[in-house]
Amino acid sequence: ARFSPPATLRFNYSSSYPFEFTSVTATPYSWLEATYRYTEIENVLYGPSGYSGNQTLKDKGFDVKVQLIKENSKIPSVALGMRDIAGTGRFSSEYLIATKRYLNYDFSLGLGWGLLGKEGSIKKPLQFLGDNFNNRTDDQVKGGEFSTSKWFSGDASLLAGIEYDLKK
Repeated sequence: ARFSPPATLRFNYSSSYPFEFTSVTATPYSWLEATYRYTEIENVLYGPSGYSGNQTLKDKGFDVKVQLIKENSKIPSVALGMRDIAGTGRFSSEYLIATKRYLNYDFSLGLGWGLLGKEGSIKKPLQFLGDNFNNRTDDQVKGGEFSTSKWFSGDASLLAGIEYDLKK
């Protein structure tokens, strides 16, 4: 649930076969982060070879993270995030995460759905809100559509992390 300082712009590149990710993340406010991501999927062709030659598949996505609660001495920072919210759905995920600093450590704990919830260790945690939250389809669309019926639906997985700050 950590955010970069306001007015921050970050560029990222990572490659782990078969995915090559390039992204830019903006933090216009202390409570909002937005990312545009461009992915090359190196082991899938863009289309039939007669059409695409050896051109690999590309996928674009947009992510957003919003701070719901600001950390203080007693409570953790809490954020809600959505990945690939208007993309093909190949990398779509939603998450709710809490982070609390203690001395040089940052402890995070949350829930992830979609790609982040693939392990499905927590069965349909939001089903009590309605049938829409029971199942999540793996349908992929052409992109540019908000697949709101998928958001926070289906099984989820526990997210956890510990970070140590060497500078303090």
